[in-house]
Amino acid sequence: MGTEKLKFKLELYATMWDKSPHAEIMVDNQTYFKKNITGSQDKPNVIEFEHECEEDKLYQLVIKRSNKSNGQTVVNEKGDILKDQLLNIKTISIDDIDLGSLIYEGVYTPNYPEPWATQQKKQGHELKASFTNVTQMGHNGTWTFGFTSPFYMWLLDNLY
Repeated sequence: MGTEKLKFKLELYATMWDKSPHAEIMVDNQTYFKKNITGSQDKPNVIEFEHECEEDKLYQLVIKRSNKSNGQTVVNEKGDILKDQLLNIKTISIDDIDLGSLIYEGVYTPNYPEPWATQQKKQGHELKASFTNVTQMGHNGTWTFGFTSPFYMWLLDNLY
């Protein structure tokens, strides 16, 4: 069975007022990056690494977002968010190919904080277990993007 070495490039940035969001980036539980994200939309943090992939195997690129406490979201008496801490995905490229709209296939699974989650449920709001079409992570949690090797064959199958 063959292998291919894929080159990953992620551009992440923070929206913050107090503490930076923390990101751990992994492919199949192998960590390649584990630091706070301090970049801006104009000057994002650029994370680059390579991962050896075996053909005909499913892989998961995971961004684990953390370092948000309850005090990081400030709301007024009407419930409007005045200040917040967010982790944003600007772009992801694999082998110098920008994933473009395929990035929206990633699945964001938030870890809702307490007591907020219980309060929301009591008010009748349903908290979804996961989301697609997300490039902005407000809650701690994980964003997962699945692909197979060989990557170019997967890409051709998923572009249209």
